[in-house]
Amino acid sequence: MGTPPATWSKRLAAPTAGVLVAFGLVVASPSQSAPLQAEAEIQLVTAGPGTLTISPAQDGETVDCRVNVQQYEEGSEETCIQHYDPGTRVTLEAVPDDGHSFAGWSDFKCRRSSTTCALTLAAGTRFVTARFSPVTLKITHGDGDFGSITIRPRPNTSCEFDSPCEFPFGTTVTLIRSRSAPGFFWVGACQNNRDGALNANVCRLSLESNEWVGAGYKSAGEIPPALGSEIVVVLGGSGRGKVSGRVVNGSDTLSCGSRCSISGLDRNAHVLLRAQSSGGSHFYRWSDFSRQKTRIVSLSSTTRLKVAFVKN
Repeated sequence: MGTPPATWSKRLAAPTAGVLVAFGLVVASPSQSAPLQAEAEIQLVTAGPGTLTISPAQDGETVDCRVNVQQYEEGSEETCIQHYDPGTRVTLEAVPDDGHSFAGWSDFKCRRSSTTCALTLAAGTRFVTARFSPVTLKITHGDGDFGSITIRPRPNTSCEFDSPCEFPFGTTVTLIRSRSAPGFFWVGACQNNRDGALNANVCRLSLESNEWVGAGYKSAGEIPPALGSEIVVVLGGSGRGKVSGRVVNGSDTLSCGSRCSISGLDRNAHVLLRAQSSGGSHFYRWSDFSRQKTRIVSLSSTTRLKVAFVKN
């Protein structure tokens, strides 16, 4: 199904040094058809400037997927979501745009350094993201009167409201508004957001994809909604241990035996994970090479992690 048309409301934009003033947006939510039972569905996402190609496609041809600021680029909504018979083997190829680089995958089954990944699909939905660097942050302004916004650290290139700021992949960006504006929210993937909205003077987010943050809006629905996502954690290695976790900006929890997952999330969500060894073993690392036993994962970029425990 197609995306309903967006309704735009533009206001004068007047950038100054360290200050952002911008455009507002009201948009209808995209509709997605649910996968059929006993189908294998794969939902593709590009995090940053690049293209993700899948072959074969559900119609037997190779197709390309592109996503920008949590929205399918024109013509990509139908190609980014593909359906197959369970057991189908597909090949993914990540192609960065000119002047950009490949930064890895969201799925531990894909080799971190390789731009191609072959997967055998099981029944159900699988989310796979190809990451690219550098990435961008677009900020737009609602009706809230909170003064200027300061951005830290300084972006790679100068930017204005509604004109994307560029940062290296993985940069933690802090947005600070100069005064309070109760009832006017940050909207987007800010840490500690609730259903995409955060009522605070400071918004922090880890830029692992092109992101859009709205400043001074009455509700999260005033910018386009984030795409769906989930997290899957698999335990491995020669040792023993367990993983527990919770959605930081929600109520869902997980407790892993050999595998666990939380579905029905979106890409604004953050998940706190804790790895704890047992039975004469010790924690080794996660599949993305992080060695933090306790960590917060942003679902804008990571969807399937493996944790390794090894015997002492």
